[in-house]
Parts: sequence; C-alpha cells; structure tokens
Amino acid sequence: MEHNLTVIVPAERLTPAFPPAVKLGLTALYTVLYALLFLSVYAQLWLVLLYRHKKLSYQTVFLFLCLLWATLRTTLFSFYFKNTLKANQLGPFLYWLLYCCPVCLQFFTLTLMNLYFAQVVFKAKAKYHPNMTKGLLVVRGACLGASLLFLAVNVACAFVVRLGRAEPWTVVLTRVLINDSLFVLGAITLALCLCLVARGLPSTSLYLQAKVGHSFLL
Repeated sequence: MEHNLTVIVPAERLTPAFPPAVKLGLTALYTVLYALLFLSVYAQLWLVLLYRHKKLSYQTVFLFLCLLWATLRTTLFSFYFKNTLKANQLGPFLYWLLYCCPVCLQFFTLTLMNLYFAQVVFKAKAKYHPNMTKGLLVVRGACLGASLLFLAVNVACAFVVRLGRAEPWTVVLTRVLINDSLFVLGAITLALCLCLVARGLPSTSLYLQAKVGHSFLL
C-alpha cells in the first residue's frame, strides 16, 4: 500500500522565485510607478484648490482614495529594498495598514463609482418618476453597509492572524470568500448601472452633460 508522505524541504535547499537582480528591478519599477501615481493625483488635488472647484465631491473623494492607496503602496515597496524581513514582521496595525488597507481602499473606490452612477440613473429618472429618489437612499445605505462589512472583515482577519488567535488558512479563506463576493457583487452592480447609462436615455445624457459641465477635467 502506498502512503502519501509530506516531504519537508530543508531551508538551505529553498531558492528565491526570482534572481536578486530581477527582484530588485521589479521592486524599483513598482515603487517608481506608485510614486508617479502619487505625484499625479497630488497635482490634481492642488489644481482643484487652485481653480476653486467644489472641495467635497465624488471627484475629490476619488482622488483622495487614490492618493492614500498610492502612498501606502509606495511605502510598502520601499521596505523591500533593504528591510524585507521587517516588512514581514510588522505589528497587527501596521500589517493591516500596509497590506490590507490598500485592498479596502480599492473596494471603497468601487463602491464610490457604484454610488455615482446609481445617482446618475436615479436622478435622471426622478424627473419623470419622483418616487425614484427613495431608491437612491437605499443604494447609499447598501453601499455604506457593504463598505463597513468589508472594512470590519479585513481588520478582524488581520488582527487575528498577527496575534495568532486562529489558524491562518481558515482566516485567509474566510477573508477571501467575503472579499471576492463583495467585489463581484460591486462589479455586477457597476456594470448594470453603466448599461443603463449607455442605453442612451435622454434624461441620463442630459444629467451627465450637466455634471461634466461643472466638473474639473485635466
């Protein structure tokens, strides 16, 4: 009878997936790209202030989310030049901030896009159906609830893993299932909103033209 035996490979026989030169080059490339993204978004925020556009809007919130995301990614990849071990041995809060928070920011950005295009659809149709404005409140509540759930799951999983309170693979599996489900749901609703906008409804087109006329574009 054959038995499946787990073979443990000695540490001295393990080799990096990439040569050191390739790893250093990729690290430098990603760090530069994230830094350039940071500078680009930072310049756009200053232009918003310079031209005295609305400070609190979908555009500025989107830019702030991108700015924070680029900042965290640039900081994380800068660790990989000389402090790789330190980057893998961070405390619970710093681990969540550098590894999990960027994922949360991506989901918040997706939620913000959902909310914007849902507002376009509902407000455009509200001219002919005034009761449609009540549906927008439901959408805002759903977006807020999904964002809070996503944030709570990621914070809880990060702290549980770093504190060693549960098996890492079970925590990671739970986190992946919830995160991916919320991302897929957000992508489906965003695609639905874009399809409604792309159908060419006259009221939707007029609303978008009015919004673009008052927006700040580079």
